[in-house]
Amino acid sequence: MTHTLLKSAISLAALSLSLQASALNILLTNDDGCRAPGIDAVYQALVASGHQVTLVGPQNDSSGIGAASVVVPGQAVAVTQLAQDKYCVGAPAGYTPPAGKTSAIGTPVDAVNVGLDLLLKDNRPDLVVSGTNFGDNVGPLTQMSGTVNAAVRAMFKGVPAVAVSTAIDLQLISQDQQAGYQKTLNAMDDTARFAVRVIDRAAAIGAEARRLCKKSKGKAKAYCETNVIGLPGTTGLNINYPALEAGQVKGVAFAPIGDWGNVNFAPQQGTDGVVRVNLVPPPAPTAEQKQADAYQLSLGKAVITVIDGNMTAGPLEQAQAKLILKGLTP
Repeated sequence: MTHTLLKSAISLAALSLSLQASALNILLTNDDGCRAPGIDAVYQALVASGHQVTLVGPQNDSSGIGAASVVVPGQAVAVTQLAQDKYCVGAPAGYTPPAGKTSAIGTPVDAVNVGLDLLLKDNRPDLVVSGTNFGDNVGPLTQMSGTVNAAVRAMFKGVPAVAVSTAIDLQLISQDQQAGYQKTLNAMDDTARFAVRVIDRAAAIGAEARRLCKKSKGKAKAYCETNVIGLPGTTGLNINYPALEAGQVKGVAFAPIGDWGNVNFAPQQGTDGVVRVNLVPPPAPTAEQKQADAYQLSLGKAVITVIDGNMTAGPLEQAQAKLILKGLTP
């Protein structure tokens, strides 16, 4: 019944060019910093599409910081206003971490927490968008990504989210760093426009599906509780766009997060005895790995991955663990 209703909503959306989702209340964040060109590109694209956007980003570049956040009760956090509906979250002036302690203040997760729990506390957003990031967030990179973890944090807090990233041309950037950086920057506007098209279409079809669900009778209503982008619960999306001109992009791939990636960091000890974290070449991907996000992105495709803030394994895995550990006592 669910698929039937969804197909009906999609068919109506295709027939009616006038079908539009309502303007969304969106919290926009990132990990490159509140002034980064990527977050500005997405802000402009969302506003141009009619959405209400509140930008709350880290004060400084927090790339690769993952899900780090303030964990000390009473820790002061500086929230500064850049412009109307634009804020930066960072450490207070003069802050130094306690001796012997590594701390993070003003991270992407901090920005989401400030946005949801303070700035938009009385005007809860429909959706959190994180990005667009300078560099792809696929494969193993998703675990360390501040961009993706900001979206995951939002989902944990009950708000669906979309993470957005613009890839890097590794070959070009290794030969000409400036040209490589510029290629990614040039693709950010196209990334932002693509992400907004994804959000707008999903929101329009999701709204139509919910409308049809309200009209349906019987058990179908139990399967109609989709979020603002038409997905169950607080499920969201991870969007990665190649560093290409729009006309060069090879289509759209729907792929899971895999364990293979072009960008691989590994600690190595040099002849001087110093351990450095270096980029190392990836192994040849297996047939299964070629179906996942990183490889599909390397083919020049825009990649969409469904993600969830719930880290709990599925019911089969839960049952297997109970069977294995049955009878265990403290």
